[in-house]
Amino acid sequence: MAGVAWIVLTTDDLREYLLAPQLTALQTAAKGIGQGNPFDAIMPAVAGRIRIEIQGCKSNRVSLTANAIPPSLKSEAAYLILEQMALRIPSLKFTDGQQKAADNARDLLRRLASCDVPIEKPLDPLDPPNVQAASAVELVRSTARIITAKTMSGI
Repeated sequence: MAGVAWIVLTTDDLREYLLAPQLTALQTAAKGIGQGNPFDAIMPAVAGRIRIEIQGCKSNRVSLTANAIPPSLKSEAAYLILEQMALRIPSLKFTDGQQKAADNARDLLRRLASCDVPIEKPLDPLDPPNVQAASAVELVRSTARIITAKTMSGI
């Protein structure tokens, strides 16, 4: 199966998963004095978790590109990122649908790690696919040799 280009989410990718008041709250209320965009810290953590879960299935590979995820997991990643960002604003509540989507994303990650769900192979895999597996080693037991004048040719 040919590989696909994996994606790195941006703040613009989150817009399609938020209601307008939620977006405004995350862009304004979530930032205190001296505080940066919470996305900048949360996205790499969520992408890292997704990549670790993918690697839980030994036949899966992840992209060499840092923080890249399969395009099929875009919405799952977005909901997990938004859920973490929303923790910074106690008054910001997810809708029931958004919370269910985040819960479903966690369930899908568990299924990926268990090899229950296939995932796209990246165009730039981190682990080379042609790595030779370790060879089997056979242990051979030797018989005990007893030293005698006969076995030593009369020495």
